[in-house]
Amino acid sequence: MKLHLLRTITIALITFLLGSGVDYFASIETTVGLDSLFKIRGVRQAPAEVVVVAMDEASEIRLGVGQDLTRWRGFHSKLIQQLQHQGVALIIFDLQFITPHANHDGMFAAAIRKAGNVLVTDCVQKLLRGDEGFEGWDECSEDNREPFVKKETRQEKPLSDQLIAMRKIVPTAKLAQSVLDHAPFYLTNDADNSIVREGWIFLDALAESPTLPVVAWLYYLQRTGELKGVALSNMPFSTWLIEQRRQCLPNSQKTSHPDKKSQLEQLINNIVCLEDTRYLDFYGPPQTLRMESYADVYEGKINNLHGKVIFVGKANRHYLSGKTDFFQTPFTNTRSGKIAGVEIMATQFANLLENRFITSVCPQALWYVVFGLLAGLLLTQFAGLLGIAVSVLLSGMYVGLAVWLFKRSGLWLPIAVPLLIQLPVAWLLSLLWSRRDLLNERKRLLAFVRQVFPQWIHFIPTSPGQWYAEKSTEALAFERDVNGLCLATDIEGYTTVAAEHTPHEMWELLNDYYQVLSNPVTSHKGIIADVTGDAMMAVWIDSPPATQRLAACLAALEMGVAVDRFNETTRVGRLPTRIGLHEGDMTLGKLKAGEGSHYRAIGDTVNIASRIQGANKYLGTKILASAPFAANLTTIVSRPVGLFRLMGKDEPLALLEIVGIGPDVSLIKNKICHQFAYGLVAFQQGQWDEAAISFETLLNAYGEDGPSRFYLNLALAYQKKPPLEWDGIVIFEGK
Repeated sequence: MKLHLLRTITIALITFLLGSGVDYFASIETTVGLDSLFKIRGVRQAPAEVVVVAMDEASEIRLGVGQDLTRWRGFHSKLIQQLQHQGVALIIFDLQFITPHANHDGMFAAAIRKAGNVLVTDCVQKLLRGDEGFEGWDECSEDNREPFVKKETRQEKPLSDQLIAMRKIVPTAKLAQSVLDHAPFYLTNDADNSIVREGWIFLDALAESPTLPVVAWLYYLQRTGELKGVALSNMPFSTWLIEQRRQCLPNSQKTSHPDKKSQLEQLINNIVCLEDTRYLDFYGPPQTLRMESYADVYEGKINNLHGKVIFVGKANRHYLSGKTDFFQTPFTNTRSGKIAGVEIMATQFANLLENRFITSVCPQALWYVVFGLLAGLLLTQFAGLLGIAVSVLLSGMYVGLAVWLFKRSGLWLPIAVPLLIQLPVAWLLSLLWSRRDLLNERKRLLAFVRQVFPQWIHFIPTSPGQWYAEKSTEALAFERDVNGLCLATDIEGYTTVAAEHTPHEMWELLNDYYQVLSNPVTSHKGIIADVTGDAMMAVWIDSPPATQRLAACLAALEMGVAVDRFNETTRVGRLPTRIGLHEGDMTLGKLKAGEGSHYRAIGDTVNIASRIQGANKYLGTKILASAPFAANLTTIVSRPVGLFRLMGKDEPLALLEIVGIGPDVSLIKNKICHQFAYGLVAFQQGQWDEAAISFETLLNAYGEDGPSRFYLNLALAYQKKPPLEWDGIVIFEGK
C-alpha cells in the first residue's frame, strides 16, 4: 500500500513539473488546448443585437472609393442617417478620424450630433524599442510622427530596449466634440502573424483607459434602461471608467459586500477592477456575426436594424493576402482567411453583453496536480495494459467534461497538458515500474530455482526476450513500420503506346525510361520501393519531415524535366508521366509468394499517393501533392488546387500543385497562381458566376491552365445544375 501511494505521488509530481514546464515555455495549453476546444465546440450563436457593417470589396467598387480609407468619409453622414432612420441603438466606428477633411467634416459632424449615439476609435501608438520603430504611424496619419521620448542632452546613447510606452491620438476636434464618446481599441499587429485570443478591457499603459467595447457596453445598457438605479456620474463613460479603475483596491484590501450591490453593479465592478484582458469567446470563423455590406446599408437596402448595435469598419468578404487590420483566431484557417479587427471588437462587445468570456474554473496548475494524482492512482492500482486502458477511459470522460463545460458556459479546463504530456509520461513511468517489477520477480524465481531445483537452472531463459520463442528476431525482421513520404508515378496513355509496339520494343523503351525516372530519386536519397508495369513507387524515410518533403519535391520536379527531355529524344514513343506525393504511415517488408519473396511498401499512404497521381488527369497537372507538403518549404512554389474526395476515400483531402523552385518560377506563373486562388475561393463558397468569370479571365489573359479549365467547366455545370449540398469538396469518381 505504501509503495502504491509513493508511486502515485511520484507520478503526480513528475507529470506536474514536466507539464507545467512545457506549458510555461511553449504555451501548449493555450495554442493547442484552448484552440482545440474552440474547434470541437464549433460555431456558437451570436447575440442578435450585434451587427457589423462591412466596408467590403463590393462597397469599394459600388461607391468608387477603392482601398483608400480616407475616401469613405464623404459617405459616413448618409450612412448615419440611414441607420438613425431605422432606430439603431449605437453606431460604433472602428476607424481613426485623425486627419481633418474640410470637404466632409462639417456634414459628418452634423450627422453625428443629430444622431447622438455615435462612438469612434482613438488611435493607439505603441513604442517598440527605445525611441525607434513604434507602431501606429500609418494608422495615425503623417501628422503624428513626433517621438515618444525627447532627450534633454545631446548624447547619442540609445534608450533602453526595455522602455515601453503607449499613447493615443484622438479624433479631430470637430468630430471629437460631436461624438457621444471615443476610446482606444488595440490589437496585436497582424504582421506578427500571432493568434488573437485575448481582448483588452483596460489599457493600463494609457493611464487606465477603457477600450471602446467596454465604453459602448455601458452606453448600450444606459439606452436600454438597465442602468436605472446604478450610481453613475454625468461625465462621459470613458472618463468615468478611468476614475473607477483608479479607485479599485488590491484584492487583499477590498471591503465591498456583494450582497449590498445589485448583480449588474457587481458585474460592472468586476469588469472595472479585475484583469485588464479577457480571453474572448469567439462565435466562429470570420463572418459568423451578422454582417451587412456598407453599400447595401448606405443605399437603404437593409432592414431589421432597429435597436441594434452597429459596428462599422473594414471587413473583406474574401481573404486576400496583404490586407491589413486582419488577424488570426482559433477558428481561422487557410479556407476562412483572417478575421477583421472590427469583428473582434464586435465579438468583445457581444461577450460583455452576454457576460461570457473564456474563464478558468481554478488555476490550471491545480488541475495538473489533480489529473496527475488520478492517473497515478489508476496506473498503480491496475498494472500494465489494463491500467493504460482505464486511464484512457478516464481521460475520455475528462475531455467530455471539458468540452461540455466549455460549450455550456465558456469554462476552460486544460486538456493539452494532461493528455499530451502528463498521460504519456505517466504511462512510461508505469511501464518502467512494471518492467522493473517483472525483472525483480524473475530474479526471485531464479534464486528460488537455484536453492530448490538446481538441476533446472540451465533450462531457464537468460533474458526476458527469450521467454516467447515463437517471436524470434528472425520472424520479426521481415517487416518494418515507418512514417515517410511516398512518390507514385504513372504513364499517361501507356496502353495505347504498348499496343503500337512489340514487347521487345516496349522492354527497351521502359528500360531507358526507368533509368531516367530513378536517377532523381536516388540522387535525393529516396528508395525505389516498387516498379510494376508503367508505375513506379519511391519512398523517403528516416529523415526529418521537412528534409524528406523538400527531397521528394525536388525529385519530382527533376523527374518532370528528365521525362520531357526523354520524350524529345526517344524514337519509339512518348511516355508523359504523372506524379503524386503523399505522407503517412507505411509498412516496408517482404511478401512471400510461393517459393519467392518480394519487398514492397504497403499501406493506405501508398494507395492515396496513387490516387493523387491519378488526379492529375482531371486537373491537367503533372505533379500533385497532399497539403502538408507546403509546410516550411520556402524554396518550393506550390498552389492549392482544392479539396477533393478521392475514389474509395471518405475523408476529403486538400491537394496542391508543385509548381517549381522559387527563383525558377516565372512572374506570369506567379500571377496565374494568385488569380487562380481568388477564383478557387469563390468556387468553394458556391459563387459559381464569380468563379466562372475569374477562371475565364485567367485563361483569356494567360493561356491554357489545367486547374483553371477544370474549375471553369465545373462552375459552368453547377450554374445550370447546382449540387444539392455543397461543402466545397470535389468528388473524383475514378482513379
